[in-house]
Amino acid sequence: MRPLFIMLLSSCLLLISCKGNKKTTESETADGGSNATTSVETTNAAPDQDAMNKKMEELKKLSPLTIDQLKALLPDELNGIKRSNFSANTAMGYAIGEAEYQKDDTTKLNLVIYDCAGDAGSVMYYSTYWTRMNMQSETSDGYVKTIDLKGDKAVESYTISGNQRSLTYSGADRLLVVITGNNIGRDDLISAAKSLDLKI
Repeated sequence: MRPLFIMLLSSCLLLISCKGNKKTTESETADGGSNATTSVETTNAAPDQDAMNKKMEELKKLSPLTIDQLKALLPDELNGIKRSNFSANTAMGYAIGEAEYQKDDTTKLNLVIYDCAGDAGSVMYYSTYWTRMNMQSETSDGYVKTIDLKGDKAVESYTISGNQRSLTYSGADRLLVVITGNNIGRDDLISAAKSLDLKI
């Protein structure tokens, strides 16, 4: 567990050191032309180091949630779509609950809730959420940006191909929530996120 934690933390620190970049890349298309994409990350993308350290220490001290507690966070219905399946387990040192809400063959919501207690959980919280705060990135196929959600920050991403949107945000001071929608409108995805009861 300790070597894994150190490896993940080192990778995260490397990511956060690469801030304030603007890159333009060119790739060859099928017809021999080129396709330029631009990715921009704001110069203040790195979170406050002291606040980050304090948060990670708080998470390390917490006891993991039980499987039953995780299951209780996955609603039977989300945005009018009934839950089609779910799972709750522990993996890589942290607990995770996941549920799928499928309306039809192409329209569905996927909800993943990570309990970020413990060493591995705190690294998950840091790498997946904290380092992406204030980030702005855009390509010809979509974007990633930070938005306000329920008085806090959320990372919103959109991929044009596949019409997939996702929101990543924190809840109950210990949870990391990732909600993804295929062929779901932006307002509907935000509404689904706001409807979740994340009380523990």
